[in-house]
Amino acid sequence: MKKIYRAAVAASCLLLVTACSAAGDTSNADGGDLSSQRLVFVNYGGAALEAAKTGWIEPFSDDTGVQIATDSPTDPAKIKTMVDGGRTTWDVVEIDAAVGGSQCGTLFEKRPPEFDMSEVNPDYVTDDCIVPVSVMAVGVVYNKELYGDNPPTKVEDFMNTEEFPGKRIFYSYPGGTVEPLLVTDGVAAEDVIPIDWSRVESIFDQLGDDAVPQADHVQQQASLESGDFGMCLCYLGRAAKAAENGANIGVLWDKIHLAWDGVYATKGSKAPEAQWAFLQHLATSKGQNPFYEVLPYGPTTLGEPPAVNPVYKEFLPTLHEEEIQQTFLYPIEYWTDHADEAFEEWTRITTG
Repeated sequence: MKKIYRAAVAASCLLLVTACSAAGDTSNADGGDLSSQRLVFVNYGGAALEAAKTGWIEPFSDDTGVQIATDSPTDPAKIKTMVDGGRTTWDVVEIDAAVGGSQCGTLFEKRPPEFDMSEVNPDYVTDDCIVPVSVMAVGVVYNKELYGDNPPTKVEDFMNTEEFPGKRIFYSYPGGTVEPLLVTDGVAAEDVIPIDWSRVESIFDQLGDDAVPQADHVQQQASLESGDFGMCLCYLGRAAKAAENGANIGVLWDKIHLAWDGVYATKGSKAPEAQWAFLQHLATSKGQNPFYEVLPYGPTTLGEPPAVNPVYKEFLPTLHEEEIQQTFLYPIEYWTDHADEAFEEWTRITTG
């Protein structure tokens, strides 16, 4: 499993593909002018949206003339309302691969036959609509200042609020949160699926008021930077950004969960040519890499890897392999088939 992540962040082979457009060329692959077209790109906001603007959107716009506005956070219910009502305003959406895959062909368009995926790691191509991006590690991050000379040493310490008091913060979104949360409660990674929602509910009962689900990654990063927490079930990319801003935090590397997002073409776009040209741009190392130079997630392409900010190295699994005892992957098939149930159960449990 480590091999999969390593393949996403190291140069294994450089595949040559035909670029969507040359620098300064406003035409698409078929020769049509895209400069009059407009798109709206959506992801989860905060640092990820800023990285997308700098790394993905601005270079593409400079090359093609396509103007791209942004919005956040990603909201599956809002996407469904748009498509069902015939009023699509979000053209390209970054969303977790399970939710996106479950709506492939319904809310999202399938990739055209001529779409070039040759530079994308096939391990992350999990449905007919996805262009995978952003391999993300989820782990337990702890407050070094709070715990001083008695820091936690294993992920199960997340549940030990007696010895390690303090708020337990985590992203209030089931996919990519429930699995590592169950592992902190002693569930073996191979037994996490199918999700035992009664066990999840008992975790919340055990943590009580110390459980602090947070609405978005921006709020989570702010908590890390403020020091108002004990431990965090965090996307390590966001933790790295918090550390860059001065957060005094450490990572428990014994058990790490890996997930990934995809970008999807929303049905009903008024600019489908620009929509697919942008997605094609993101299906290449050249298109993806600038994002990861400013946000420490891993690319899904197999070409030349991105440059790494030295601060981020403390939060990259590939540089801590000797400490990692177990890496477990996002169970994509389960989440694709059970997304609706998962959101219902998660909402029931987290809202009381």
